[in-house]
Amino acid sequence: MKVLLLNYSDTGGGSSIACERLLTSLHQYNYDVELGVIEKKTNNSRVIRLNIVPLYDSKIYRIKTKIFNKLRLFLNRKFGIGFRTSNPIFHSENRKTFIDINYINNSEYDLIHFHWINKDMISIEDIAKITKPIVWTMHDTWVFSGAEHYPNILENDLRFIEGYTKSNKPGTTSGSDICRKTWERKKRRWKNCNFNFISPSRYEKESFEKSALFHNSSSTCTLIPNIVPENIFRPVDRKYLRELHQIPLEKKVIGFGAAYDITEKKSIKGGFFLIEAIKKLQNRANYHFVIFGSHTPSFAGEIDLPTFATGFITNPHILSGIYNLCDVFVCPSLLENLPNVCLESLFCGIPVTAFNTGGIPDIVEHKKTGYLAKCFDSDDLLNGILFCIDNYDELSRNSLAKAHAEFDNETVVKKHIELYESVLGHRP
Repeated sequence: MKVLLLNYSDTGGGSSIACERLLTSLHQYNYDVELGVIEKKTNNSRVIRLNIVPLYDSKIYRIKTKIFNKLRLFLNRKFGIGFRTSNPIFHSENRKTFIDINYINNSEYDLIHFHWINKDMISIEDIAKITKPIVWTMHDTWVFSGAEHYPNILENDLRFIEGYTKSNKPGTTSGSDICRKTWERKKRRWKNCNFNFISPSRYEKESFEKSALFHNSSSTCTLIPNIVPENIFRPVDRKYLRELHQIPLEKKVIGFGAAYDITEKKSIKGGFFLIEAIKKLQNRANYHFVIFGSHTPSFAGEIDLPTFATGFITNPHILSGIYNLCDVFVCPSLLENLPNVCLESLFCGIPVTAFNTGGIPDIVEHKKTGYLAKCFDSDDLLNGILFCIDNYDELSRNSLAKAHAEFDNETVVKKHIELYESVLGHRP
């Protein structure tokens, strides 16, 4: 069996991480697998940069696109021209195809496994032209939504269930409705396609099954979580790590990632709500804050606590050590599929406080492996932070038990292999 994984890039986002981990795990089981990308940023020999259509691989095209995008953004902000929405999440129309579809169709690959193929990696129309069997991991809800990668949850946007019409778009959406137009293209072009979807979370699988696009479809959806390398993400000596990073042993350490867009209440990562919670924290001298990844300078100023900001980390061994500094990891996202940060924290035995939304409850069991706060309630988010700190030992033991019982690497890899073999007809 020869498999080609497809993802826009081999590093940077959650889908890239999940894809690279699957690539590594499948190779450990001696499967012939490669990862095809548009942007190759690592020196991994198993990752190949796919042939790009010459028109889209030219410097002139990139300059024109950059100028056009800036002009469109200016006209939108200055004069309200074009599509406008209060949903700040990324939107993808997938009108172009950057990669060579003929190469894929004429290749020796037996199966193509899509991951995140947006930013015009493959158009909606050309997805339907791929002749190889397709397995498709849904890292967000774009597959069964319109152009948006997550619904406008704060406005109770249910168009992915109801179908997209001219009359049911959110009140804050105006101009050309690219979400409806993108959904209509999917409905028209994919009506005869048989995809084999993978959902990492129960939330996404249930949403897929309710969706107007696929609820009567012959396409299937299998529940398979993402892989976390358990030999890397595991408990380590917390005393040593605290001394290494000069964090006093008696401090209670709160961890958080994605510390940007802190003034935008509708930002999908929820930094706004975390700041509201932290501002209400009593006995502040007892706490220390760890910021994972990139952040705005104003974030540390807003929380007003001693802070260790790690910057963007690519080395998973270092990242594991950062998790192990913490007494609690906070994930205040408005909506997530199966967030890697929560899974990684689970494997390190670090309790998670998060809103009870999306696929997070697959990882966080309320008052057992962490705390599920009432959605978008900063007071309850703070309650969760304090509960996890006060009950660290018990929650840590429960987290490790759940990680190895429900997200065991060997089991997850074998589920992928079983699906591949089933799709290719190797099994009855």
